[in-house]
Amino acid sequence: MTVSWVWLYRNAVPEQRFVMTNRVLGGVHLARIGKRRWKIEAFFKTIKGRFGLERFAQSRKQGAFCFWCLSTLAFLLCHLADLDLPSNVPGAWPDWGERALGVRLTLLADVRRAALLLELARLDAVQNALLAASP
Repeated sequence: MTVSWVWLYRNAVPEQRFVMTNRVLGGVHLARIGKRRWKIEAFFKTIKGRFGLERFAQSRKQGAFCFWCLSTLAFLLCHLADLDLPSNVPGAWPDWGERALGVRLTLLADVRRAALLLELARLDAVQNALLAASP
């Protein structure tokens, strides 16, 4: 069993992560592989948590492909929105939740407004029915 560690410099404070394998690898090689793995894990954690894709069906091949396509599209839209904004700290990770909200408000504001108006119309219909039924 080989155990090694890597330092991730995502924020102002570096994070130490440990990696291990049952293969016979050198510590430097294992650290290099582990560093890539943590970047990929961070990417998937971001797209699932920040973009609301944790509820997406991934039990079939088609679901996994749709998940990959939507995740890539969401990430690219947020990345393009991030390129338009000035960076405060070079090398720091942006707040992807904030970027996703900005993209959603910029590109999908009319869709959200229509959904809210439809929901308000349904609530008005229920309220009017309750008022008409009361003596």
